[in-house]
Amino acid sequence: MRPFLATPPRSGHRPHWPACAVLVAGCVLGGMACAAPSTPNMAEAATLWPRLFYTPAQRAAIVRARYAGDAAPAPDAVGLSPEQPPPPLTTFVLQGLSQGSQGASAWINGLTLRHGDVLGGRTVLIEQQTVRLRQQGLPDLVLRPGQASLDPDQPVVDVVPAGTFRKK
Repeated sequence: MRPFLATPPRSGHRPHWPACAVLVAGCVLGGMACAAPSTPNMAEAATLWPRLFYTPAQRAAIVRARYAGDAAPAPDAVGLSPEQPPPPLTTFVLQGLSQGSQGASAWINGLTLRHGDVLGGRTVLIEQQTVRLRQQGLPDLVLRPGQASLDPDQPVVDVVPAGTFRKK
């Protein structure tokens, strides 16, 4: 490697910084000139863009229109009032189980649950490779990933039946 020597520039060699400065100044001024006439004020911008949120009356009309074409009545006309609790869950499918430094999680019926959470009246207890669903007065449901309990009185079944996949 050659040592750095402070030598004067060679004859006929011009520094590049003046040309770079002129180029940058031209780009900045040209960009400001092009952007200035097309920038609308706030009132014009509101008319140019579509409305993002709907008013309560518009949302009610959308819901009515959505259920108008269906044969099924709208949910408020079914007779379920908000005071009525939903029917208890009897089907539980364990899709996955994760254990880490932040604690354990289980994916049951598409919901992420932690140890001690309640699902369908049953307390979720996450063990090493299983999840126990406990409810007072009923037998515990013990599920491994990929298993389902379709009825508390029936045995646990695999979501994918045995013999579906074959090893070569």
